[in-house]
Amino acid sequence: MIFLLFFLYLKTEAQTKRALIVAIGNYPAASGWPEINCLNDVPLLEHALLKQNFLPADISTLTDSMATKTGIEKALDKLIESSKTGDIVLIYFSSHGEQIEDDNHDEVDGLDECIVPYGAIYSEDKTVFKKLASGYFRDDTFGEKITLLRNKLGRNGDVLVGIDACHSGSGTRGGIAKVRGNKSPMVSKDFDRTKMHVRDTSGVFNDKTKIRLNTDAATYVLISASQAQELNSECYDDENIPVGSLSYSFSKALNSLDGKITYRALFAQIEDIMHANVPQQKPVLEGDGIDRELFGGKYESQQPYFTVITNKSNSKTVLLNGGTVSGITMGSVVCFFAAGTVDPAAKDPIQKGTVIAADNFTTTVKLDKEDSVLLKKTTWAFVTETNYGKNKVKISVDSLKNGNDQKLKDALKDFQLVEFNRICDLYLAPSTSGNGWALCYPNSGEVFADNLSLDDITGMKEVLKRFDRFRYLRNLKFTEQGLSAKVELVFLDAKGNIDPVKMKARTKFGRLELKEDDEVYLKITNTGLRKFYINIVDIQPDGKINPILPNKKLTDINNAPAPISWQDCEVEARAVLLLKNYSIRIAPPYGEETFKIFLSSNPLDLEDILTGNGDANSQSRGVLNNLAKIFKESAVNEAGVRGAGGKINTAQNGTISSFNFSISPK
Repeated sequence: MIFLLFFLYLKTEAQTKRALIVAIGNYPAASGWPEINCLNDVPLLEHALLKQNFLPADISTLTDSMATKTGIEKALDKLIESSKTGDIVLIYFSSHGEQIEDDNHDEVDGLDECIVPYGAIYSEDKTVFKKLASGYFRDDTFGEKITLLRNKLGRNGDVLVGIDACHSGSGTRGGIAKVRGNKSPMVSKDFDRTKMHVRDTSGVFNDKTKIRLNTDAATYVLISASQAQELNSECYDDENIPVGSLSYSFSKALNSLDGKITYRALFAQIEDIMHANVPQQKPVLEGDGIDRELFGGKYESQQPYFTVITNKSNSKTVLLNGGTVSGITMGSVVCFFAAGTVDPAAKDPIQKGTVIAADNFTTTVKLDKEDSVLLKKTTWAFVTETNYGKNKVKISVDSLKNGNDQKLKDALKDFQLVEFNRICDLYLAPSTSGNGWALCYPNSGEVFADNLSLDDITGMKEVLKRFDRFRYLRNLKFTEQGLSAKVELVFLDAKGNIDPVKMKARTKFGRLELKEDDEVYLKITNTGLRKFYINIVDIQPDGKINPILPNKKLTDINNAPAPISWQDCEVEARAVLLLKNYSIRIAPPYGEETFKIFLSSNPLDLEDILTGNGDANSQSRGVLNNLAKIFKESAVNEAGVRGAGGKINTAQNGTISSFNFSISPK
């Protein structure tokens, strides 16, 4: 009896991972909402959750006609009813989003953010607003459901919400990627339109509700694809299928978890992936649990190896249980080792091959030599050389008339870096500051490079090469176990201490938003188990690259030389390096900035390579050789081809990561 009671106690106290995915893509034509590709998000999300040990029976999916406003509310009520104390719950919306007139005066801009359910009707006719507004799922209603859920889960529970929708009324520019919610706000004839000019800084969804939140309620975290005033563009996954930009990034991040991960750290990884696909979009992090470990610490770190699917493999080709969402790319080199191998770089592989096909979840490897014995062994497959360098820069020239489009195509026909495509990375548009042309990001319309001439093909090539190197370096990421760092830009007060008030003022939605003339300082925390040497490279929004650490050209406040050498960039395990004598003054260009972080067990100095002043000795020592080679070969030659084809030896030691922030006017 005692055993039975103990067993029942354990069962009731067991922590369950639950998920509700709402995906609406095929809106009725009469609704006024165009079709979008939300159903493509579902397999990505489900696969990522299954790898995190969510059971299929605990993942509920609501799609299209099932996801009416009533259907969504009933599904949430059922989720709340079935959830137990201490459970981990994910709620994810993939749909259109919309802003409608606030109905309880709790929004500073007078607008509620809403999910657009199946069957909701859009109209700009203010006389029918009140009739149609009841079909939308408001943030206030959602906030009440979340509060009830948090109260039930208690302090040991976790709530994570993802929203791949947007609520902006702006139009789109360039490209043909679909936008999830880009209609003007729906309001009544009595709406005070001056309120719409007030910036809502409270986030995407309101968490203020009439229901009281218990003091021991579960924490919650909300990740949105874009700020309330922004567009949310779809992107293309690695199989060229249109998907939500957040859904794609969220699934890839969950498929590459390594080490201790907080919600803030997960968001940083999501943000990094989104920057590669929708560069000008700013995802949002909200909630009171952002520094809590992911899923209450009950998350699964993804192994650096992949297992073999033996029943679908043969002596010539091997199918791996992992695909592009796990970071595998076409042309990468895979080595097979005995199961249990910890350090593949220290051993000779049993077999070797090259990736010849990869979808989201599986990879086909062609073996270098036919092997009839390999499948009889228990092996792990490691990606030892990652191919980052095959992506072309896609340009849209739809704006060019009078044969100028063909003129440019002819001029660049032998430049292997470029592909002309309406689905583009950049599009040509008339310059707003001169008589030439500008290369702009699709959908946002923001300018990457301006005042370009179709007669200066050399100059056009240099800009495209700069964009490609900028994109290539920004996307690099791999990890050596035990080498990790937390890099921060902090404000200091008059006494030289970190200024928490200024830090809070410059942190919006989980990300650092600096302003021109801000003065910040580098804080580097060694979060790993071993000493490292750190190099930091600044990648500007216009693609220009500058050294941050080391930096031989620094001066002090009296303009006397105060260089930081690679010897000064050594950080012991668990140590903190706060460079109080190295102030960084923030200046244009405005936009999204990236600090690329290189960690090495051996001395490393990328500044010389960046400035072209490297000496032979600075590139000849073990790990240094690998990381320095990666950086040096990031440049594209005159034929439009990257050195070594962009293939990187990731089996050698080293860690590469990113720190992202934005710069805006004063």
